[in-house]
Amino acid sequence: MQLYVFRHGIAEPGGADTLDADRPLSPMGIERTLAAVQGLARFADRPNVILTSPKDRARQTAGILGDVFDLTPQIVAVLAEGSPVDVIHMLRNRDEQSVLIVGHEPTLSELIESLCTQKTLPGFIELKKASCALIDAPLHPEDAPGPGVLKWLLPPRALRAMA
Repeated sequence: MQLYVFRHGIAEPGGADTLDADRPLSPMGIERTLAAVQGLARFADRPNVILTSPKDRARQTAGILGDVFDLTPQIVAVLAEGSPVDVIHMLRNRDEQSVLIVGHEPTLSELIESLCTQKTLPGFIELKKASCALIDAPLHPEDAPGPGVLKWLLPPRALRAMA
């Protein structure tokens, strides 16, 4: 499976009366995320599906990705609250060859680390807001077992520069 891992864009700060799940992208977050997604679309293949956390900032980010790639994102709760192992189990049940997920830290970085090392080595990947990684991940039953291969990890500045 070709797995695109995209972290949501810059969100509004939380407040005493704002639930974390309800924090939307900030105006700057929308602008920078759109530029990053446009840069991604210049060189990345169109995924078969976009899966997103139900949290507002992730859904907005997935909406921007969906507009650019002409796909309707699907909400998947495990991308909001699940562990990397939970996300891997969810992905193993998907049939698509190319999947783009939108979620949060630290789960996404830990997911990349788990897929590529098959160990728990937290801390050596940092997925910045509106950045993306591509992993060739052996998640389908017909795939040979073994670690995934990190093809690239691009920070938001590099993605925006390609827009």
